[in-house]
Amino acid sequence: MIQRAVFVIIALAAVAVICKKTVSPGRSKIRQIDHTLQSISFDCDRIAVYVGDEVQVKPVAIPKNADVSYTWEIADDGVLGVQNGRIVALKSGNTLLGAVSGDISAQIKVTAKYKPLPPESTLPPLYYEKLMIANYKNTLGADFVPKNLVKIPENYTAEGYDVLYATEETFSAYKKMYIDMYYAIKGRMHIISAYRSYAKQSELYNKAVQNYMNQGKTSTEARSLALGTTQTPGNSEHQLGCTIDVSNSNNTDHDYYDTPEGKWLADNCYKYGFIIRYPSDKEDITRIKYEPWHIRYVGVNHATYMYVNHLCLEEYIDLQKEAETAANDYAIDNPATVE
Repeated sequence: MIQRAVFVIIALAAVAVICKKTVSPGRSKIRQIDHTLQSISFDCDRIAVYVGDEVQVKPVAIPKNADVSYTWEIADDGVLGVQNGRIVALKSGNTLLGAVSGDISAQIKVTAKYKPLPPESTLPPLYYEKLMIANYKNTLGADFVPKNLVKIPENYTAEGYDVLYATEETFSAYKKMYIDMYYAIKGRMHIISAYRSYAKQSELYNKAVQNYMNQGKTSTEARSLALGTTQTPGNSEHQLGCTIDVSNSNNTDHDYYDTPEGKWLADNCYKYGFIIRYPSDKEDITRIKYEPWHIRYVGVNHATYMYVNHLCLEEYIDLQKEAETAANDYAIDNPATVE
C-alpha cells in the first residue's frame, strides 16, 4: 500500500503559447498549444540510494511543458521517510516511490543500502546497528523501560528469584544457549538477576554504599568502593533488559569462571549473541570489576566480532563510530548502484 506524502517537491507551470502559422500570403491562422498533462514517467525503472541520503529523482511530464505539480507517495514499509521536506532513505530494503498529479501517477523502484566499508577495512561491518550502552558515561532516564519484557519462567531462575524479566529476544537466545550447554557438559545455569528498574538500581546502589559505611568508610570512600561492583541508577545495563546474571548456585563470585559452566559460558556465549560484559582485562575501560557471570545480549554478529577481536562493549562501540566515518568517506567516491 502506498502512503501519500503531504508535500509537493516539483511544481512546473507553463503559460499558454500562441503560435502563428502562415497559410497563404496575406492570411494567417491562430493555433493554441494544449498543455494538459497526459502522462508521468521516470527515465529509469529503478534507482539506488544510501541510507541517510536524499532520494534524488525527477518525474518527466508529457508534454514536457504541461502545467503540473507533483505529490510524492511513499510506501509504509519504513524504507523511505520525509525529513525537513526531503525524501530520505531510513533503512535498507526495496520499496516503491510514486509521483502523482491528479489522476495521473507513475512509480519507480528504490533500493536503499547501507554505506559499505572500504574493501580492505577490518572495522565492524554492522556499524549502522547501534547498540545501547549504559555505563558511567551513558545514563538512562528514570522512566526508561525496555519494550517486549517477558517474565522468565521459574525453572530458569535460582530458588527465590521467581519474579525476573528480560526482553523477549534476550530470553529466547538464553533458552537456546542453556539447552545446548546442558547437553554439552550436563551443567546448569540459574538466572539470579535480569531486568532492573531505575528504582531497583537505586536501592541496590544505596545498599552497597551503606554496607561500606557500616565498615567504617566515609561517604565518599563508600560511594567510590560501591562503584566497583554496583552501578549508580541509570548507569546499569540491567535497566536495558538484555543483561542477565547467572550462577550454578544462588550466588555469584569470581570463582564462577573456574566452574564447568563458567568456562563453557566464556567460550561459547558469543555463538548465541551474548558477551561477557565485564572482562577481567578490561576493568580500566569498563570501570567495573571482572564479572564472569554477567552476560549481555547484543546479537550473534556483534558478539562474534567482539569475541574474535577480544573487545569489550565500550571498545566495540568506539570502533563502530570509526567504521561509520570510514563508510561515509568511502561512499563519497562510490555512489550507490543498482545491482
